[in-house]
Amino acid sequence: MKKTLIVNYTPRIGSNTKELVDYFIEQNQDKTEINFIDLTKTTPDLLLEENLNLFLKRNYAGVPLDDKETKILSKNDKMLQQVLDADFIVLAYPLYNFSLPATVKAWVDAITQAGKTFNMTETGYVGLCEGKQALVLMTTGGDFGIEPAKSMNFATPLISTELSFIGIPSEHIFAFGLQQYVCIWVFGWR
Repeated sequence: MKKTLIVNYTPRIGSNTKELVDYFIEQNQDKTEINFIDLTKTTPDLLLEENLNLFLKRNYAGVPLDDKETKILSKNDKMLQQVLDADFIVLAYPLYNFSLPATVKAWVDAITQAGKTFNMTETGYVGLCEGKQALVLMTTGGDFGIEPAKSMNFATPLISTELSFIGIPSEHIFAFGLQQYVCIWVFGWR
Protein backbone atom coordinates (compact mmCIF):
# COMPACT_ATOMS: atom_id res chain seq x y z
CA MET A 1 0.00 0.00 0.00
CA LYS A 2 1.26 3.49 -0.84
CA LYS A 3 2.25 5.74 2.05
CA THR A 4 0.95 9.27 2.60
CA LEU A 5 2.58 11.73 4.96
CA ILE A 6 0.31 14.51 6.19
CA VAL A 7 2.21 17.52 7.48
CA ASN A 8 -0.23 19.93 9.02
CA TYR A 9 -0.09 23.18 10.90
CA THR A 10 -3.54 23.90 12.30
CA PRO A 11 -3.26 25.65 15.67
CA ARG A 12 -6.52 27.61 15.60
CA ILE A 13 -9.65 26.32 17.32
CA GLY A 14 -12.17 25.69 14.54
CA SER A 15 -9.40 25.57 11.91
CA ASN A 16 -10.65 25.42 8.33
CA THR A 17 -7.34 23.91 7.31
CA LYS A 18 -7.96 21.04 9.74
CA GLU A 19 -11.38 20.51 8.16
CA LEU A 20 -9.68 20.08 4.77
CA VAL A 21 -7.19 17.62 6.27
CA ASP A 22 -9.97 15.67 7.97
CA TYR A 23 -11.89 15.49 4.68
CA PHE A 24 -8.78 14.26 2.86
CA ILE A 25 -8.31 11.54 5.49
CA GLU A 26 -11.98 10.53 5.33
CA GLN A 27 -11.79 10.16 1.55
CA ASN A 28 -8.44 8.35 1.44
CA GLN A 29 -7.89 6.37 4.64
CA ASP A 30 -8.76 3.06 2.94
CA LYS A 31 -6.55 3.80 -0.08
CA THR A 32 -3.24 4.66 1.58
CA GLU A 33 -1.28 4.21 4.79
CA ILE A 34 -1.37 7.62 6.50
CA ASN A 35 1.32 9.02 8.79
CA PHE A 36 1.20 12.45 10.43
CA ILE A 37 3.42 15.28 11.50
CA ASP A 38 1.44 17.81 13.52
CA LEU A 39 3.67 20.88 13.43
CA THR A 40 1.78 22.44 16.34
CA LYS A 41 2.94 19.60 18.59
CA THR A 42 6.17 18.43 16.97
CA THR A 43 8.12 21.44 15.79
CA PRO A 44 11.29 21.16 13.74
CA ASP A 45 14.47 22.60 15.17
CA LEU A 46 15.35 25.94 13.63
CA LEU A 47 18.62 26.10 11.73
CA LEU A 48 20.62 27.92 14.37
CA GLU A 49 24.35 27.98 15.02
CA GLU A 50 24.83 24.50 16.47
CA ASN A 51 22.65 22.37 14.22
CA LEU A 52 23.27 24.41 11.05
CA ASN A 53 27.01 23.89 11.42
CA LEU A 54 26.47 20.19 12.06
CA PHE A 55 24.37 19.90 8.88
CA LEU A 56 27.15 21.66 6.95
CA LYS A 57 29.79 19.40 8.51
CA ARG A 58 27.88 16.22 7.68
CA ASN A 59 26.00 17.03 4.48
CA TYR A 60 28.51 19.27 2.70
CA ALA A 61 31.94 18.42 4.11
CA GLY A 62 31.16 14.70 4.46
CA VAL A 63 32.57 14.53 7.99
CA PRO A 64 30.95 11.83 10.14
CA LEU A 65 29.21 13.03 13.29
CA ASP A 66 29.69 11.56 16.74
CA ASP A 67 26.72 10.27 18.76
CA LYS A 68 26.16 13.58 20.54
CA GLU A 69 26.15 15.51 17.26
CA THR A 70 23.86 12.97 15.61
CA LYS A 71 21.40 13.32 18.48
CA ILE A 72 21.29 17.10 17.98
CA LEU A 73 20.11 16.55 14.39
CA SER A 74 17.83 13.61 15.19
CA LYS A 75 14.50 15.47 15.27
CA ASN A 76 14.98 17.04 11.85
CA ASP A 77 16.48 13.82 10.47
CA LYS A 78 13.38 11.92 11.62
CA MET A 79 11.16 14.39 9.74
CA LEU A 80 13.36 13.97 6.68
CA GLN A 81 13.08 10.18 6.90
CA GLN A 82 9.28 10.44 7.04
CA VAL A 83 9.40 12.34 3.73
CA LEU A 84 11.76 9.82 2.18
CA ASP A 85 9.48 6.95 3.27
CA ALA A 86 6.34 8.56 1.81
CA ASP A 87 4.97 8.25 -1.71
CA PHE A 88 2.57 11.16 -1.32
CA ILE A 89 2.85 14.24 0.89
CA VAL A 90 -0.03 16.46 1.97
CA LEU A 91 0.94 19.86 3.36
CA ALA A 92 -1.84 21.76 5.10
CA TYR A 93 -1.56 25.24 6.56
CA PRO A 94 -3.16 28.69 6.56
CA LEU A 95 -1.61 31.68 4.83
CA TYR A 96 0.09 33.85 7.48
CA ASN A 97 1.05 37.41 6.60
CA PHE A 98 1.31 36.56 2.89
CA SER A 99 3.62 33.56 3.41
CA LEU A 100 4.13 30.20 5.08
CA PRO A 101 3.74 29.95 8.84
CA ALA A 102 7.25 29.99 10.36
CA THR A 103 6.91 26.40 11.62
CA VAL A 104 6.09 25.16 8.10
CA LYS A 105 9.15 26.96 6.72
CA ALA A 106 11.26 25.41 9.48
CA TRP A 107 9.96 21.97 8.40
CA VAL A 108 10.96 22.73 4.80
CA ASP A 109 14.42 23.75 6.02
CA ALA A 110 14.66 20.52 8.04
CA ILE A 111 13.96 18.26 5.06
CA THR A 112 15.99 20.16 2.46
CA GLN A 113 19.34 18.45 2.96
CA ALA A 114 22.24 18.05 0.56
CA GLY A 115 22.88 14.42 -0.27
CA LYS A 116 19.47 13.42 1.07
CA THR A 117 16.80 15.35 -0.84
CA PHE A 118 19.01 17.15 -3.39
CA ASN A 119 22.48 17.00 -4.89
CA MET A 120 24.69 19.63 -6.41
CA THR A 121 26.14 18.69 -9.80
CA GLU A 122 28.27 20.46 -12.40
CA THR A 123 25.08 21.38 -14.25
CA GLY A 124 23.10 22.53 -11.24
CA TYR A 125 20.92 21.17 -8.48
CA VAL A 126 19.12 17.84 -8.80
CA GLY A 127 16.17 16.82 -6.62
CA LEU A 128 16.43 13.31 -5.20
CA CYS A 129 12.77 12.75 -4.29
CA GLU A 130 11.62 11.53 -7.68
CA GLY A 131 8.42 9.52 -7.81
CA LYS A 132 6.79 11.41 -4.95
CA GLN A 133 3.89 13.84 -5.28
CA ALA A 134 2.60 16.59 -3.02
CA LEU A 135 -0.80 18.13 -2.42
CA VAL A 136 -0.81 21.54 -0.74
CA LEU A 137 -3.98 22.55 1.12
CA MET A 138 -3.90 26.24 2.02
CA THR A 139 -6.61 28.37 3.56
CA THR A 140 -6.78 32.14 3.42
CA GLY A 141 -9.05 34.89 4.67
CA GLY A 142 -9.62 36.19 1.15
CA ASP A 143 -9.08 35.25 -2.48
CA PHE A 144 -5.32 35.25 -3.06
CA GLY A 145 -5.76 33.73 -6.53
CA ILE A 146 -6.66 37.04 -8.19
CA GLU A 147 -5.03 40.46 -8.20
CA PRO A 148 -4.24 42.53 -6.30
CA ALA A 149 -3.93 39.88 -3.58
CA LYS A 150 -2.34 37.28 -5.89
CA SER A 151 0.94 39.20 -6.04
CA MET A 152 0.97 39.25 -2.23
CA ASN A 153 0.77 35.45 -1.94
CA PHE A 154 4.39 34.45 -1.37
CA ALA A 155 3.47 31.08 0.14
CA THR A 156 2.43 29.34 -3.07
CA PRO A 157 5.51 30.13 -5.17
CA LEU A 158 7.77 29.48 -2.17
CA ILE A 159 6.40 26.02 -1.35
CA SER A 160 6.19 25.11 -5.06
CA THR A 161 9.84 26.08 -5.54
CA GLU A 162 10.98 24.28 -2.38
CA LEU A 163 9.19 21.05 -3.32
CA SER A 164 10.31 21.21 -6.95
CA PHE A 165 13.89 21.81 -5.81
CA ILE A 166 13.92 18.44 -4.03
CA GLY A 167 12.15 16.71 -6.94
CA ILE A 168 8.53 16.70 -5.77
CA PRO A 169 5.84 18.08 -8.10
CA SER A 170 2.89 19.67 -6.30
CA GLU A 171 -0.77 20.44 -6.80
CA HIS A 172 -2.48 23.16 -4.79
CA ILE A 173 -5.97 23.56 -3.36
CA PHE A 174 -6.90 26.95 -1.92
CA ALA A 175 -9.90 27.62 0.28
CA PHE A 176 -10.93 31.11 1.31
CA GLY A 177 -13.85 33.03 2.75
CA LEU A 178 -14.80 30.24 5.12
CA GLN A 179 -16.09 32.33 8.02
CA GLN A 180 -12.92 31.49 9.89
CA TYR A 181 -13.75 33.77 12.77
CA VAL A 182 -17.17 32.27 13.50
CA CYS A 183 -15.60 30.66 16.60
CA ILE A 184 -15.50 34.12 18.16
CA TRP A 185 -19.29 34.01 18.39
CA VAL A 186 -19.67 30.28 19.00
CA PHE A 187 -17.33 30.34 22.01
CA GLY A 188 -18.43 33.78 23.17
CA TRP A 189 -14.99 35.31 22.62
CA ARG A 190 -15.08 39.08 22.21
